[in-house]
Amino acid sequence: MKKIITLLLMLTITPFAFASSELVEYAMTLAKAGDAEGQTALGTMYITGNGVEQDFQKAKFWLSKAAEQGRADAQHNLGLMYIQGMGAPADLNKAFNFIEKAAQGSHAGAQFNLARMYENGIGVKKDYTQANTWWRKAAEQGLAEAQFNLGVSYETGRGVEQDKKAAFDWYRKAAAQGHEGAKNNLRQ
Repeated sequence: MKKIITLLLMLTITPFAFASSELVEYAMTLAKAGDAEGQTALGTMYITGNGVEQDFQKAKFWLSKAAEQGRADAQHNLGLMYIQGMGAPADLNKAFNFIEKAAQGSHAGAQFNLARMYENGIGVKKDYTQANTWWRKAAEQGLAEAQFNLGVSYETGRGVEQDKKAAFDWYRKAAAQGHEGAKNNLRQ
């Protein structure tokens, strides 16, 4: 199991890392045995072409298996595939549903992307209040971009009551992680 965790970290943190044939075989063995973690890893490999030939159909197949078992990272990746039309025609309703499930499963990246969907009306009616709800959830998990966006909302009063102190606090948190936009907003 330690190898598969290492593999997932390589695939998500270092997109240009190359999965060895041993790790690909291990992920395949786990995936075929019904292991959601292995299915997610294998699906991610097929998206990126990392260690395998890129194949969006196979990625969708394995990620769907893992998503059915409740894997938030698989649900998130499937949602992104549906937004971009990878392995299937673009379907914003399916994208929204998968990303929402992942966000409800406390996946910070999904929470951030769900907020973006609400902000821009992608697969759902524009709703800045909902966007801020999901940015807050991601921000509380330490996602700097979500902290910055929440700061902007508080500074401008977009979907929340305007609150300069709250804006400052969220900008400060994002800036502490190196977010340049937050640093710039703090200097103003």
